Amino acid sequence: AGHLPPVLIEGETGTGKTAIARWIHRNGPRADEPLIELNCSALPESLAEAELFGHERGAFTDAKAARIGLMEAADGGSLFLDELPSLALALQAKLLTAIEDHTLRRVGASRTVPVDARIIAAANADLGTLAAAGRFREDLLHRLDLFRVRLPPLRERGEDIIALAEELLARVCRRYGLKTPAIPSEGKRRLLAHRWPGNVRELAHEMERGVVFGGERGLTFPHL
Repeated sequence: AGHLPPVLIEGETGTGKTAIARWIHRNGPRADEPLIELNCSALPESLAEAELFGHERGAFTDAKAARIGLMEAADGGSLFLDELPSLALALQAKLLTAIEDHTLRRVGASRTVPVDARIIAAANADLGTLAAAGRFREDLLHRLDLFRVRLPPLRERGEDIIALAEELLARVCRRYGLKTPAIPSEGKRRLLAHRWPGNVRELAHEMERGVVFGGERGLTFPHL
């Protein structure tokens, strides 16, 4: 499919960034190739470089054999980097080089290897603000910021909240083999008034809780 431009997804925690990344991959020209996912915040800084770029045998104490990194594993497909600002600045620089040159250097290697992974990156904070504060590389931001998708928080989505709640409720009921109950007006009023700090993820948990703890009565959400 040739080199595909990166995609940047911005949105608060729980707004559905991973779901959108998977949708972009599934509906793109690389749908038959792998989608590799990495949550950058879950990686200790000491392991992040080897995890992302791979390492040669003997590159560090435990490196008993050479190993490819996730970027090489995504060659020909897509690499989804969630919570990208968690990567150390030095690693952001190495990522930028890999994106621009379509090559990478494994830890402990002297030569580069070609790699063509489409980068889909996600951040739960505004990268422009982080770059201005020196916490994110401005050159990497400019490289990533070709196609930006901003996912609004649930509290900004007005009546959409009800449509989303009904869809999530139907999914939960299908999973449990139940008939989907209607959300009563009292429940809808509470859904619209709530601030949803956990966004769509919180709403999904609320629907499941409502179904598990009492059918229609549970869907008035008295604790919200």
